[in-house]
Amino acid sequence: MMWTTRQEERIVYGTTISSGLAMGRAVIYTDILLRDHELYTITQKALKEELKRIEMALREVSDDLHCSAQRIEKELNSHMAGIFRAQLAILHDKLLVEEIKAELETELINAEQIIKRVFRKWELRFRQLNDEQMASKADDIVDLSRKILGALIGIHAHTLEHLPAGSIIVARRLLPSDTVFLSRKSTRGIVTEFGGPASHAALLTKEIGVPALSKIADVLNIVKNRDFLLLDCVTGNLVINPQEKTRRCFEKRIAERKVYLLNSRRCCSEISVRKNGQSVAVLANVSCRDDVEVALKNGAEGIGLFRIENIYLSRKLPPSTQELIDEIQNTIEPAQGKPTTIRLLDVGGDKKLTYLNYSSGEDSFLGRRGVRFLLEFPELLYTQLNALIRLSENFDIRILVPMVTFHQEMGLVREIFDDLTGSGGSKEIMLGAMIETPAAALCVEQFLPYVDFISIGTNDLTQYTMAVGRENSSVTQYFVENHPAIIKMIDHVVKYSGGIPVSVCGELAARFDTISTLAECGIGTLSVAPSLIPQVKNVIRES
Repeated sequence: MMWTTRQEERIVYGTTISSGLAMGRAVIYTDILLRDHELYTITQKALKEELKRIEMALREVSDDLHCSAQRIEKELNSHMAGIFRAQLAILHDKLLVEEIKAELETELINAEQIIKRVFRKWELRFRQLNDEQMASKADDIVDLSRKILGALIGIHAHTLEHLPAGSIIVARRLLPSDTVFLSRKSTRGIVTEFGGPASHAALLTKEIGVPALSKIADVLNIVKNRDFLLLDCVTGNLVINPQEKTRRCFEKRIAERKVYLLNSRRCCSEISVRKNGQSVAVLANVSCRDDVEVALKNGAEGIGLFRIENIYLSRKLPPSTQELIDEIQNTIEPAQGKPTTIRLLDVGGDKKLTYLNYSSGEDSFLGRRGVRFLLEFPELLYTQLNALIRLSENFDIRILVPMVTFHQEMGLVREIFDDLTGSGGSKEIMLGAMIETPAAALCVEQFLPYVDFISIGTNDLTQYTMAVGRENSSVTQYFVENHPAIIKMIDHVVKYSGGIPVSVCGELAARFDTISTLAECGIGTLSVAPSLIPQVKNVIRES
């Protein structure tokens, strides 16, 4: 069958954030608030019916919020439940309901447009007050408008949850709360306008082995839904509606790449030893069971970093202890018997729990993140520690505390942990610190009384050292993860670690040109995306 296309072939260039080659149909993804919902006028006769649609949507959201508040109060505390009750209060505000009705009667347009207009006005009113508490109310308004629009148009699942097979997602940006729904089976690639190579979306796409290209300006106007795309994340370009000859050449490159990756996997189960005899273990960064299965197939010697954010981001409410146990156990089951490092919930920055709706301040990456957040919401910390302690009965669990800055933070977590285990400092379950700030790296010796191991997260360490936002694609040239300053800090951490195990789990661990440098600093363990394990092992053997 001949490959034909009516459209003219077009090539655009971007920045690779996850390497690979892919071909497939474009699926345009936009946030529900940014979508161009159909606009149509209604008659006075239809007014009553449209109002009924709005009332039903408000009732559905109200019932959902009420159930959420009850469960949160039962399982966590009344303070967190108060967030849902605050949204309920806004939803039942007579002024808001009256404004919705008045707007509908005046404009005589469909319910979706009315909700977008009215809630946008209310959001701007709160934003203009220039007060952090009022800004939080504005976030509530945005969240409510999303929920009501979803109820109006019958959306009860995330758009990315049920993609057609062979899809290439095209979006302005993807947040972790979006990427949690991506599947290897349906997603072949990702194209975005915004997002740097160390963004959280980039990390997740690398883990599931999906090629991704970013920094394509105005991408939603360049690519149309169902366009056929060739995504080249080796050279950094995107071909839109390719001609037959272009497509055939690309298919040949895909076949050649498959052979290369197959050859890399032939000896992936063997340990990786450098020419000087130094052994370097290669573990995997994972977020779901699929990641674990791919990692083991590719020769992972364990799980070096299991991010549990997906469990929290994919739910309307935080999981109970038992739910968390069930989710984690299902994910790590294939790796039973191998060392498995599980990082405590690391939210903040671009990872927000909508059901808590807390404010991190103007710059969320410099606000309440990681352990700061957990110590402020100790109920979440207790749930996680209890779940992991119980899981350690059947799994070789190590617990990693994210984003520590002061040794006192680590001391508090150690105290809570020892209290829960009744160990008085027992080393049966290893507790470690994730070194992601220059302050922690340069004063690492202060953490030694509280930790059994150290994991260096080079993505955030680079962000905070180089003063460049991971998500800010306009300054990616400053995000130099192998900068001498970063290497010097890694070297410092190893030298002053008191002999406890030190690993690297950031993107630097998978940079082929820097792996030997890390080994020479004394790093004995690297944790990388599952798809990269065979290649990383090859690089170690050749160094």
